[in-house]
Amino acid sequence: MSMSGTSKFVDHETGRNTRWPVMLLIGVCGLGAAALAGETGRVFFPAGYREWTAAKFKFIGPESPIYAAQGGMRHHFANDVALASWGRFRDGAVIVDERVHAKLDSLGIWQETDLAHVAVMRKDAAAHADTGGWYFNVFTAGDTTRGITPEQAKARCFDACHKAQEARDYVFSDPRR
Repeated sequence: MSMSGTSKFVDHETGRNTRWPVMLLIGVCGLGAAALAGETGRVFFPAGYREWTAAKFKFIGPESPIYAAQGGMRHHFANDVALASWGRFRDGAVIVDERVHAKLDSLGIWQETDLAHVAVMRKDAAAHADTGGWYFNVFTAGDTTRGITPEQAKARCFDACHKAQEARDYVFSDPRR
């Protein structure tokens, strides 16, 4: 085997191989870039959110013009960071909007049926500057690992809805008092 192909990676004065430091540097840079890219693209679903404070509850009934798209029982949960910084949310604040379908039973009482969606907002100003500092995702059909794509979240959640609430740090509701 000829050494001519490897001579460009040998320091001719010391005889040391110079390839491994270059390869190590490339590997470290690649891992760092992957970690940064993964942070903004990583799916976040807050396991155990139902144990948090129920910040708000509302019912959107059939008499509402948004019933078809948004109707049912809405439970809004917030973690401690969100509750402590409501209005000017700090990084780490998480708000969950759990929408549950509802129907009238035989006694005329609204009852929960199946889960429609779990919408998640998580404040991370540096990673999500293009959506007001918020990560958005919507999970349906029992999914907790994929949700919608970041592009869909920006278009459906931020641009079409939350962007109009800039003065309220992009959040519509206030916690119940």
